[in-house]
Order: sequence, then structure tokens, then C-alpha cells
Amino acid sequence: MRVQSAARGQMGLYVQPQNYSLGDEGLDAISYLNSRATFDYDLNNLYNGGLNLSGATIRYPSHLPYEMGYENQSYLNRNGFKLDTSKFEDKGANNSSIFVSQFRQNFSSLENLRGKIFLVAKDQYGCRFLQKKFEGGNPEEIQFIFSEVKDYVRELMVDQFGNYLMQKFFEICNEQQMNQILLLVISDERSLLAICLDMHGTRAMQKLLEHLTTPEQRSLVISVFRRITVTLTKSINGHHVIQHCLKFFSTQDNKHILNVVADNCLGIATDKSGCCVLQQCVAHANGKPWERLVGEITANALVLSEHPYGNYVVQYILGLKIPQVTAKILEQLAGAYASLSMNKYGSNVVEKCLKESEEHLALEIVNEIIRSPNFLMVLQDPYGNYVAQSAMAISKGAIRHAMIHLIHIHYELLHSHPHGKRVLAQIRGRKQRV
Repeated sequence: MRVQSAARGQMGLYVQPQNYSLGDEGLDAISYLNSRATFDYDLNNLYNGGLNLSGATIRYPSHLPYEMGYENQSYLNRNGFKLDTSKFEDKGANNSSIFVSQFRQNFSSLENLRGKIFLVAKDQYGCRFLQKKFEGGNPEEIQFIFSEVKDYVRELMVDQFGNYLMQKFFEICNEQQMNQILLLVISDERSLLAICLDMHGTRAMQKLLEHLTTPEQRSLVISVFRRITVTLTKSINGHHVIQHCLKFFSTQDNKHILNVVADNCLGIATDKSGCCVLQQCVAHANGKPWERLVGEITANALVLSEHPYGNYVVQYILGLKIPQVTAKILEQLAGAYASLSMNKYGSNVVEKCLKESEEHLALEIVNEIIRSPNFLMVLQDPYGNYVAQSAMAISKGAIRHAMIHLIHIHYELLHSHPHGKRVLAQIRGRKQRV
């Protein structure tokens, strides 16, 4: 049995990041604050100084921090002098829990947080509080929060907590609010790209795309995406944004993206993330965009077949089992089947050709391989021997007898060879079954 390496696995196994709501379990799992820091509890001063994720000002002591449990002891430093650590004693070791308690008390009403909603949204507890307000469905509270955060949408979309609030808002906002958000998000192309490439921003952007309800909104976002499509398709985070467009928009909506992908087919197909996007483009397209994509892949079939990622695209097209398309790919590969059989990635494509082609076309491939002057090399190759076994399995009649005859001629060179003996075992197995 052929042992598949990681490189020979299916690229379709990539899992898209899911859009999770910020539940209690996820929030509590995040370390909140450094328990040995000194904090300023006044929310009015949150704009001043360095902000941590909770929105609190952290005043780190200028002296060296002590080690827990040794406050009142003296030790020798590296120069041999004693260092008195008693003056470093932290009088507020439990300030973290006190701060959290006092900060939560300010979440009793939105009015108490006027002018500070943006900062609250970037805090794990504050984000949860605001999400619950959205879930309550009060239009006045939703509008209040929206008016406070709308100018900070791009920053919140890439924040580890704020992105959850924006995802929730995209689910419940009305058309007018969505229009304002959309214009703010796409107004700066560089910021838009940064959002899509960010691990938090990509989830928020995907949620936004899911809830675009009008043709005008979709047209607007596609008009901007078309200029950054190639970069997004090659990003581990950004390619999910393009796939969301393919999933939730029509071919007509996506025609500009599909054209850009077709224009850059070879570069995208040979990228780890891009090859997945290209397959999805073919899956969701129809009409002329589909024909153009398939035509570009077919024209580059030989180059793609030998590539670590491109070979998956060729196999995907063969797997569609469209006779005229398969025939065109076989034409592109004709004359190279023996060399492809000995290529780590091309051997997969040759086996796919044998499996998915019509019988007479598959036999033509076998005939080309056994008539190659490198047929013995194919039999002894760590990848080619699998192609030979697949060829033996589908061959019939005169071609099968010719193949068996050639293998017997090279018996002495095969029976002690680690790869060649697998082909011999295939022949013996067939004889026993007969």
C-alpha cells in the first residue's frame, strides 16, 4: 500500500478560522493583568499613559521587581555585594482583583461609560458587557454604542477583544449603519489590507461580508478588493476573505475578483494558500469566468503538475471529470508522462490521469510510459513504481501483455530492488487472482 507523505496530502484539509462569540470560557482563559503592577483606577485617566488590554494605566516601578516570597531577605548580587530587597516590597499585590471589581462596577449603565466605550470594547469584560447590550436589541442602546465606536471600527476589528464586538454588531446593525461602517472600513486601502491579513481582523471582515445585504454594498467592497486580491489569496489569513466573497456573493458580483485570479493564475496556483483559493474560484464560478480560469490552468498544466502546490490544482480539474477538459490536460502532458512519473508531485497527477481519463486515453498514457527508454527507471523510482502499479491495474489486452513482458525482461534488476520488487509483487498478485 502506498504510504502518503504530508506533502502528498490534500490541500482541502485546511480549516478556516471560525467566528466565535466571546463566551465566558474563552474570556476567563486569558490572563487579565499583572498582579504585581500598580494601577490607576480612575476611568477618566484612561487616555493618559500606556494602556494595557484592559484599558488600565500601568505604572511599573522604576526599581527592580522582587521575587515572590523573598521580600524581607538580602542576597548577594553578581558583584558580591548584598542587595536589600525589602524596599521593593509590593504593597498592592492583590490590586488586580480589586481593579477588576471596581472596573466592573462602572459597567452598570452605558451612560457611565460615555466617551469611553472604545476603551471598554477593548477590555475582555467590557466587550462582554457591550455584546450583551447588542443581544438585548434596544435600538437606542445599539445606536449609542455605534456612535461611540464608529470612528474606531478599523482598530477594533484587529483587537483581540474588540473584534468580537464588531462581529456581533455586524449581525444586528441596520442597513444605514452598515453603509457607514463599510465606507469607513474601505476608505483606506492600506488599512483594509492590514485588517484582512490580521488574525483577528480576518474574522471580523468575514462576518462583515456575510451580512452585506444590498448589491450596492457588495459592488463597493469588490471594487476595492480587486486591487488587493493577489495579496489576499497568498495570505494565510487573507485568503479566507476572498473565499468568503466566493461563498456569499454571486459570480456576477465576483467577476472582477475572478478576472484578477485568472490574470495571475500561475502565481496563485503555486502558492500554499493560493492553490486553495483557485480551486474555490473554479468551484463557484460559471460561464465565461469559469472557462477562463480552467483555460489558464489547462495551459499551465505541465508546470503546475511538477509543483508542490500547483499539482493539487491540476488534480482538482481532472477530478471534475469533464471529458473535453481532461483531454486538453492530457494533450499538455503528452510526451512527459515518464518524467512526471518520477517526480514527487507529478506522479500524483499521472495516477489521477489514469484514474479519471476515459479508457482509451488511459491506455495511451500507459503505452507512452512503457515505450519510454526510461521505463526501467520508472519501475525502480520511489514514485514511479506507484505509477507503474496503477498502470498495471487499469491496463488491458495487448498493452497489458507488453507491459508484463518488459517487466519480466528486467526481472533480475527488479526482484532485489526495494521499489522494483513492489511492481513484481503487483504482477504476482494479479496472476494469483486470475
